[in-house]
Amino acid sequence: MVNGTLFFIVAAVVLLYVTPLLPDSARDLILRISKDNLNAVHLTQELSALLVAMGIMAFWAAKNYEQSKTFHIAITTFWGLMVFIHWFDVRGPWHSVAGPIINSIPFVLYLLASWARMK
Repeated sequence: MVNGTLFFIVAAVVLLYVTPLLPDSARDLILRISKDNLNAVHLTQELSALLVAMGIMAFWAAKNYEQSKTFHIAITTFWGLMVFIHWFDVRGPWHSVAGPIINSIPFVLYLLASWARMK
């Protein structure tokens, strides 16, 4: 349930970028993170749409735990790909290792949950 809620919160913030529902401070933060690049904001909104879908699936998996193994494998794979993208960034060497480490957290958590689930 926590996963689904986090996915929805993160997605909602970015998806609401052009609406009056998002406070100016949040909009400014998103724009600052994207380095004033609206194409980057657009790509982030597309990722947010994926997070909404993942949130819905996470709620389903929590309710139907005995049937959720495939979802768990899929989401662990997704986060593994996200980790790969951030550790081997096409833009070249990172300025800070913080970004790749932060992006590794969900993958590590899902990997640990997979390991615990196999026991």
